[in-house]
Amino acid sequence: MLPNRYFSLVKKLLFLSLLVLPLASLWADSIELRDGTKVDGKILSVTAETLLMEVQTSPTIREEKSYPRSEVTKMQRATQDDVAYAEVTALTVPSTANHPAVYDAPLERVRAFMTNYAYSKHIPEARKLAAVLESERARVAAGEVKLDGAWVAADASPAESTELGGRVQLAKMKESSDPIAALTSFEIIEKNHITSSAYPESVKVARDSLVKLRTNLLRAQADLDRRNREQEQGLQLASVDRRLQMEQGMAQEKAAVQAQVERAKQSGSKWTPVLLDAKLFADLSTRVESEEARLSKIDIETLAAGATAVNEAQRQLAVGDLTAAKASLEQAREAWPQHVLLASLQESLKKAETEATQNAANTKKEPTRP
Repeated sequence: MLPNRYFSLVKKLLFLSLLVLPLASLWADSIELRDGTKVDGKILSVTAETLLMEVQTSPTIREEKSYPRSEVTKMQRATQDDVAYAEVTALTVPSTANHPAVYDAPLERVRAFMTNYAYSKHIPEARKLAAVLESERARVAAGEVKLDGAWVAADASPAESTELGGRVQLAKMKESSDPIAALTSFEIIEKNHITSSAYPESVKVARDSLVKLRTNLLRAQADLDRRNREQEQGLQLASVDRRLQMEQGMAQEKAAVQAQVERAKQSGSKWTPVLLDAKLFADLSTRVESEEARLSKIDIETLAAGATAVNEAQRQLAVGDLTAAKASLEQAREAWPQHVLLASLQESLKKAETEATQNAANTKKEPTRP
């Protein structure tokens, strides 16, 4: 069973990024309209009649908007260090980390800003951000794990490590926009953490990732076909010398792609990056089809019910509700007898029941006061 301190820590989410990161936009320019509305974005052009600005209308969509110059009462254009710092603050403190290398890239960006813009008014905030990243990196290097913004201690048992490792890999799957990266994390879950509570949900995420990968493969195949046609047309129109150069370049490019494929295979993972190679597309498409068929047969509803029962038993044991905990463990055993925490929870329940029996016996032995 994960110690109670784990769950008290999990409840106290340490969203340090919210404490130290200013709520800055990547777009450091701003204007104010006659009605008091303030708009942040990137000023593209200004004329006597209009002001054209690129604004972020959603996390993934940018639009160009035009404002009558007569409606713009204030205009502030960012300095070079403002723009650079806006890019730095776009970096978030990792919410999940089980290896110190996770912090290396953000730290490098922040340190580069402090070196290149030592005069900037943003240096104090940059130092705070660097300090947080360095502190968290040290904690992870010492064995702690950060999971969804919460810190979990390093001294975990093998069962606890399996449970925690599954949750870390699931968090990586959910955070990743790359289906190959998500499926690689799922591969790790199935290899090392298949009995953890994270497994049922990870199967769902993996199914979604397979759908995305299938779409990516179709798009990549269309791009490769178009590229091959263009190259063929170019070869037909080229002179003899030019055709020879083109053929040599195409051969070198193909060899480079093949080298990337071989390096990816050496990692031991069955999921390789989507590179422009027809055989790779065919192999990945076949693998997607077989994985979809395999995962469709997994009864994730029953496994999820078992995981929920395990979580309930943990909570009930923590508050001393032994009768409810015993019932929850029976449900968990029926739904998912292989769950990694079942044995330790059963042991904790027996210990708690023994202590309760002894306490009751001691209470009966105490002499009644006149």
